[in-house]
Amino acid sequence: MQELSPTPYSEQQWHIAVRSLENEFDITFEKIQVKDQVKKLFFTYVDRHQFSCEACIALYYRLFFFSTLVLVQILEQEGFEMDHFELKDLHPVFEASKKRSSMALDSRKLEKVLENINQSLELLVFDLIENKNTGPKKTDPEL
Repeated sequence: MQELSPTPYSEQQWHIAVRSLENEFDITFEKIQVKDQVKKLFFTYVDRHQFSCEACIALYYRLFFFSTLVLVQILEQEGFEMDHFELKDLHPVFEASKKRSSMALDSRKLEKVLENINQSLELLVFDLIENKNTGPKKTDPEL
């Protein structure tokens, strides 16, 4: 995916989406472990597709959920114990993303663009549930 400079529209939508996640779930952008990648993906998707505000918020929530699960999976594969991580704690963010997407006028377009991420999410969730508490573990890293 070619990196583009964010437009004023995508910058505005970014700030709205970040505030929305913080207000709804008390999750600040600083808590996201792969900040740069989430931000680049967000700007790229929004600038290419000019999503509505509601779709942009859904996109941001989905990218947050996805990036967190990818990081957890990597850490678990490296043998780190993730006892403090519970999928059910983050699941409301994913549900809110789906709800906001369904309310967006451009919901079909958003979900089509996110098709690969959605498929990867299904696999990640299955993998995290399937491999929970199996095998030897290293000490728990701070997320």
